Amino acid sequence: MMKMFFSLLACVCVTAWCVEPSVNAAAPASGVVASQPLSGFPSDAERNEERVRLTRERQALEDKYRQEMKLCYQNFDVNSCRLQARDRRIEADTALRKQELRFNAQERQIHADEARRSLADRNSEASQKKAQAERAASIAASKERADANAQKQIDHALQGTKRGDYEQKQREAVQRRADAEKKLRERNKEPAAPLPVPGQ
Repeated sequence: MMKMFFSLLACVCVTAWCVEPSVNAAAPASGVVASQPLSGFPSDAERNEERVRLTRERQALEDKYRQEMKLCYQNFDVNSCRLQARDRRIEADTALRKQELRFNAQERQIHADEARRSLADRNSEASQKKAQAERAASIAASKERADANAQKQIDHALQGTKRGDYEQKQREAVQRRADAEKKLRERNKEPAAPLPVPGQ
């Protein structure tokens, strides 16, 4: 009977000693996470430390439970000891699970903010490229309009010259027709006297 009492007392002391540091360590961490505003997230190093701490606590909880189960099998009242160990594990697991859920929610929020920021950056880059392309297109269009306008003015200025060329050609054509008619009239004249035969 005494042996069972001492083993039970040892089990309770070991359990209390193992649970107490994890509860004390969990309290400040949960306060830190809860007190942080959504806009001011912890740095990557702090988040990695928190992730490692939660993993270590989870591993310590499982190791402690396995140790308690080994101790329970050395006791006379195995079932009662196992139930108590299971209850302690459930309590510690619940507290640790709350911390993990809080941490995971914070991680999701950080990733969502990063995704939104990345999307905004891409959209701003795309809108800048689009605006730049529109500016280049409008500059090219205005240059084409200016070139077309300049060509139109040149054509208009040359139109008088071309008209002068046209009128000059018309006058030359009239002159050629007059010359051709004159030659035709000259042909209708009597033929000239034949040349004398040589030697006669």
